[in-house]
Amino acid sequence: MPRPGPAPSFPDEHLRAEGDRPALVIRRSARRRKTVSARWDGARVLLQIPASMGTDRALRHAEELLPRLLRARARQDAGEGEPRSRRRSDEFLAERAGRLSRELLGDRVRPVSIRWVTNQRTRWGSTTPARGSVRISHQLWEVPDYVLDYVIHHELCHLIEASHGPRFRRLEARYRHAETARAYLAGYAHGRGQDPEEPFEDSPEGSSPSSPEDGSSASAPSS
Repeated sequence: MPRPGPAPSFPDEHLRAEGDRPALVIRRSARRRKTVSARWDGARVLLQIPASMGTDRALRHAEELLPRLLRARARQDAGEGEPRSRRRSDEFLAERAGRLSRELLGDRVRPVSIRWVTNQRTRWGSTTPARGSVRISHQLWEVPDYVLDYVIHHELCHLIEASHGPRFRRLEARYRHAETARAYLAGYAHGRGQDPEEPFEDSPEGSSPSSPEDGSSASAPSS
């Protein structure tokens, strides 16, 4: 029996900030049937809706969900609610890696461990393939969510394909903000005095470090 093909993708709809409403990104999914969710993505709100839902109805849902998000952001700014330290926790990375694997890679891969490290000043991330361990540089603590997600997704793609060949690039391209995130990282590297064009190179120890341009790595697939 033939396997079903990949779910169709839809372009994001971007709406500028208006009054007290922050900028919105409306993302449609064929896999959603009824549910609508909203979360912060940097300074924007990402609204995830079923593919069949029109913009007007999506905005009505946004009006219902935004007050809660705005209150949560206000508590964070005041030092309440989820503290900044949570973003800097390994659990935060593991949660994002799990979500990205489910949404973009069919939940096929998970690193054995993923953690922040402070000793990588010229790499966005690195891995030890034999152990399946992923390390993300603390330099990414303050980058927008979509940039951090790109680096994590790039790492996850290496759990399937270790090289940067065509198969890897096809997997990486499933993250729709990859090109924008790479441009951000190139500018970020330049601002920190790093070479944004530094090529990807494998380390002699067998871990695949990510350069400021790539944010890449390799790791072992989960069992």
